[in-house]
Amino acid sequence: MILAGMILASCQDTGSGSQNASVDLSNIDPGSYDGTWWNREPYRLVQTNLPEIEALMDREAYVQSMVDANATIVLLNVGGIVANYPTKLPFHYTNPFMGDGDLVGDLVKGLNAKGIKVMARFDFSKINETLAAQKPEWLYVSAAGQNVNYNGQVHTCINGGYQQEYVFDILTEALLTYPFDGIFFNMIGYQTSDYSGNQYGICQCANCKRRFYEMTGYQLPARLGGMDDPVTLAYNNFRNVTSRELFNKIGEHIKTVRPDIMINTYTDAGVDMIASESNSEFTRVNEWNYSATDNVKRVLGSYKDRSPGNLLIYFQAISYRHVGTSPNLARVWMLEHILHGAPLGFVVTGGTLVTYEDRIFMPELNRYYGFHKQYEKLFTNVQSVNKVAIIGDSRNEYQGIMKILTEEHIMYDIIQPSVIGTERLPRKLEDYEVLILAEITRMNESQINAIDTYVQNGGKIITTGFTSTSDELGAPLNEIRLKSLGVRSDYERFAREGSTYLKISDNDKQALGQNEFKDFSIMLMFSDFMKVQPTGNATGYLNFLPATMFGPPEKCYFTDDQITDFPGLVYNTYGQGKSVFIPWRIGDQYRAKGHYMHRTLFMAGLQKLLNVERTLQTNASPLIEMTHLANLNGQFEWLGLINHTGEMGGSYLEPVAIHDINIRFKPVGSVKKMYLLNSGKSLPFKQSGGWIECTVQKLDDFEMILCLYE
Repeated sequence: MILAGMILASCQDTGSGSQNASVDLSNIDPGSYDGTWWNREPYRLVQTNLPEIEALMDREAYVQSMVDANATIVLLNVGGIVANYPTKLPFHYTNPFMGDGDLVGDLVKGLNAKGIKVMARFDFSKINETLAAQKPEWLYVSAAGQNVNYNGQVHTCINGGYQQEYVFDILTEALLTYPFDGIFFNMIGYQTSDYSGNQYGICQCANCKRRFYEMTGYQLPARLGGMDDPVTLAYNNFRNVTSRELFNKIGEHIKTVRPDIMINTYTDAGVDMIASESNSEFTRVNEWNYSATDNVKRVLGSYKDRSPGNLLIYFQAISYRHVGTSPNLARVWMLEHILHGAPLGFVVTGGTLVTYEDRIFMPELNRYYGFHKQYEKLFTNVQSVNKVAIIGDSRNEYQGIMKILTEEHIMYDIIQPSVIGTERLPRKLEDYEVLILAEITRMNESQINAIDTYVQNGGKIITTGFTSTSDELGAPLNEIRLKSLGVRSDYERFAREGSTYLKISDNDKQALGQNEFKDFSIMLMFSDFMKVQPTGNATGYLNFLPATMFGPPEKCYFTDDQITDFPGLVYNTYGQGKSVFIPWRIGDQYRAKGHYMHRTLFMAGLQKLLNVERTLQTNASPLIEMTHLANLNGQFEWLGLINHTGEMGGSYLEPVAIHDINIRFKPVGSVKKMYLLNSGKSLPFKQSGGWIECTVQKLDDFEMILCLYE
């Protein structure tokens, strides 16, 4: 991190001073990403999960609450578990509180009259018990041979006639009756638990047994085994294939009935928007502060043909739906949507936003949605300009690396492993200076070749954990398949054990940073470890020290002969590129403990060995999350700052104002004017050698630094 004095002198006020300024955006044409209203477009969604009793609501008040919130699209319950319209289908349960009315029709008419789009919500995972009794062949069957009835709603099976056939009748009726703009599906795929968290096992219905045998030749298992069990691997693949098959079929049907409609759910199959959730949970001590960042970046960095639809779930837990999550946690998640250039989504259970039981966040919701509305041109057709990308499917591993990069103000994208080697990426791999492979154990040959070719042609990678050691289904291959890592393909696995370390030598410090490593010569390593052997010109650093004595204190020591030759980091050149291989879960370690040693080692690999240059330099606190995006139509760029202060253990309190944040960055275009949009002020700046230097005098909850071109 750069000390304040290093850039303060060149960032002093030019004499004009910051002053209140209105930003004229009338001449800005942000362009369109792909011509749709949802992809890289600034919509503001409010979802109200409507209980049956809301059929008695004040329709006008509901509509007005959405107008007041600056919503551009409303997601509301239409059908599935409960039909909130007068359905004519015999196996579609009608809301008993609705009487002869039409809740959906009234709300769609009222919202459309205010220029607000409507997205229809369906949940086909359950069916009312009165209808389920007539169609047992549609139902999920537990490992104990029972159906699951939860509050009168019985679980259906993805392979049964309801989800495979009858849902198409429901969708056709609804889509031909109402002018919906979008459609959303809840609780898709294989559901094996209820709302109380009770697990019921693999569905044992006749349809599942038949389809699994036809696809694999195996009898359907009652329970799963390990990843070395061929039946388990076959079942995991069966679930993936059949789920995607159904959603592609549903997507094709919807587009046949209504080609203009947008489809949204928790998969990338058969949809236009990929749903995800940032939600609190009563049993968690600490929440994932970067939840919205994580969710929206994974879609924005992976798909040019999909939009992120992350929902900020405003309730404390599934079992406490009437109490909102911490308003300051909600604030952070909302700002992460805004300042990563993603559309906004907010969810409550109930009717209007003004009748929800816990309304403390609603003024802030209106404020943030209002800011987004005021500057919505600036959230249109934008893309990150980051030079670093994280690729990972081991969640704790890549989230720990997210923490390191965010705290160090290294701008990054997130890419899902499944799109590597495909044409779906919004940016080519070659656009990135470095790729971070955060323990991608499962890799197919196309992915292996894509990464090795990237390095061969001059790219840089950091690889962690057991990357490339399993096939695409997850079967262990017990070999390292990436050739660019500079190690033999065979390795020995050391299972995680307490009191294991990495010993740091003087030679290690010389390569990794004398100053950075001057105060310690050993590093904790509580992780599974790969005993690897460097090959060719590859160089190993840090030596593995197996489990040492830790009690009693008189026996807490180790000797030199206990230190092995197995490296904790391997540096290699491969073709024109470079690689750093950390054969253990450094991200998982940092996610859990945030230890300075792990951050220091990771940053040494990035900067000392791979020589990755920072595109943004600042004295900002590690508790400030920063972003940098540019308009694809060449009109502007902006930087975002989110203040994460205020957290203390499980408490999320008001953020503490931070002063005099010095920033030095490389702009994309020729910047002529700069503004602080949240503060409503112009921002003095200087340019020198391709860099811009400026100072944000005060940061409250957030700031957005707009850079306008000619």
